[in-house]
Amino acid sequence: MKRIIQLIGLIALVFTVNTALAKGGKPPPAPEPGLLNVVTVSPQYGDYTNPVDAINSITNNAEDNQYVIQIGPGTYDLGNAQIILKPWVKINGAGRSFSVIKGSRTSSADENEAAMVIGANHAALMRVGIVNTGTGIGTDETYSIGIRNDATSPAIKHVKITVTGSTNNVGISNHNDSWAAIENVKIFAGTGVVVDYSSPFISDSDLYGIPGLKLIDSPGSRAVNNMIPGGVEVLMSVTPTSGDVCRGNYDLGLQDVDCPSTH
Repeated sequence: MKRIIQLIGLIALVFTVNTALAKGGKPPPAPEPGLLNVVTVSPQYGDYTNPVDAINSITNNAEDNQYVIQIGPGTYDLGNAQIILKPWVKINGAGRSFSVIKGSRTSSADENEAAMVIGANHAALMRVGIVNTGTGIGTDETYSIGIRNDATSPAIKHVKITVTGSTNNVGISNHNDSWAAIENVKIFAGTGVVVDYSSPFISDSDLYGIPGLKLIDSPGSRAVNNMIPGGVEVLMSVTPTSGDVCRGNYDLGLQDVDCPSTH
């Protein structure tokens, strides 16, 4: 039956072309190709059914050959797998409550092994939810992290991050000169954002944690117009002024939240 339908379609196309040419017209245009360098992820009908396979499929990404991974609505359970971002690849979901990536990552230290997502330069993560349900509660100190940037500076925008299950649950952890752009992000974790020898720009975000923002020798950081109910903890050898690091931040009562003195 399928071959009969294909044959009928071919005959119809030939008839249309011949009729147009007989009347002195032009043949109908060829079908347009699909979008180039767009990889789709969806439980059904996508190029892939999970984001890890979609990222791994990209091997020729470059500044002049950039990619978008479009993630459709759904919850994508990665188990113990990680998303490792790639340069010049943007991951874009259908919304942080609609495209949810979840898994379970735990390690004995604040390191890449503990993170659901590992950052990359010239990469972007947008409009998705990240959930890390670690399994590290016990007698030993453990870490579970949503996104970790180590000497990398991705753009993280319109993302919701929830981290539970370990003795140290961190939303976004930035280390070793990370200049990540963190914008309009909602974080629910033991510590919202850790900044260690880095200078991210954090803006228009809700950082739920105690503390919501932890700065370790990172006076070049910028935190602007954020809700930080759990306050800011500063561990620096040189005390920054509040204007250097924090501006326009507030708590649940809309009271100003500034960067305190060195602890």
